[in-house]
Amino acid sequence: MNNQKLLETVADISFIAGERKYFSGDSRADVSNFVFWANQFEKENFNTNWDEVDYRILIEKFTENKLSDSLR
Repeated sequence: MNNQKLLETVADISFIAGERKYFSGDSRADVSNFVFWANQFEKENFNTNWDEVDYRILIEKFTENKLSDSLR
């Protein structure tokens, strides 16, 4: 997996979480989750053709689902 792409995905997930004012109460756990989620997103979308799929829409939906799940 491309390290740069993974780092960009972590940054995107973190940015989206910040926009949504997400905070579980444990910042270290949140960071760990964001890294884990970024790895998961990259693995799930390894073969995605980004010329055909809107990355921004997909990463936002993915992150929103993860944030919702983590608050349950």
